Amino acid sequence: MNAKNKKLLILLVAAIIVAVLAGVLTYRYLTPQKTTIYMFNSNYSAGEAVDMAKLQTVTVDASIMAGGRAEPTEGRFVTGNDIGAVLGQTNVLRMDVAAGMPLTYSMLSVTGGSTVETYMDPSKIAVTVAVNGITGVTNDLKAGSRVNVYVSGINEDGITLFLQNMRIISATTTNGSLTSATFECDQNQALKLIYAATYSSIYLGLVDQNSYQYTELDEPSYVPGYLAVQLENSSIAQADGADGPLEQQTAPKGPETDAAVTE
Repeated sequence: MNAKNKKLLILLVAAIIVAVLAGVLTYRYLTPQKTTIYMFNSNYSAGEAVDMAKLQTVTVDASIMAGGRAEPTEGRFVTGNDIGAVLGQTNVLRMDVAAGMPLTYSMLSVTGGSTVETYMDPSKIAVTVAVNGITGVTNDLKAGSRVNVYVSGINEDGITLFLQNMRIISATTTNGSLTSATFECDQNQALKLIYAATYSSIYLGLVDQNSYQYTELDEPSYVPGYLAVQLENSSIAQADGADGPLEQQTAPKGPETDAAVTE
């Protein structure tokens, strides 16, 4: 084979190699890359440990569209690349899940441990106080309920609405009777709740989270012989001869005024 033919053969082989590489790269570009995510095979409750027996594998694209742009699937879901490490460190559910839901990092508790830890906001504080089926509204008080906290003994003989729309994250019963409730609090709420539990009597009032309306006063109170009225309509105050809106109206103690009205 002369030199000219050798050059032609080399060029031909190089062209074939380039064509093969171009075909492979084109195929990889046009064919979405795949990865494995995990879905729950049944319904499970917060506090349960997650293992492979509770999961089933699903093959999906390695990237997903989120907010109009492509993102790696592994940034949103637990994938086959890190399932072992994830379940080895944070394998406790912090929420209830249903069959078919994909496993995400936010579903798993980074603290593990008790049901209370897995159910609470990690930035909040869990505080437990003693209540019963009367002071705690009902023996059927459950995690997720919302309540107001009323206290007596702090404001002399009065009753004060101390905390509003608080989330219950655990309720303990003994022989069917409510014995304690655990609240999800920020730092200030935790201090107030512990103080109230130590120095006063606590009553809970069940409220609806979605329709509850907070009072204008931070801590409205009822004190026998004292009448406090928050006026929203300035015309009412002006009708009484005042120059502007009346914040509070007081009345002397007597049988006819032995009440308090708050908003």
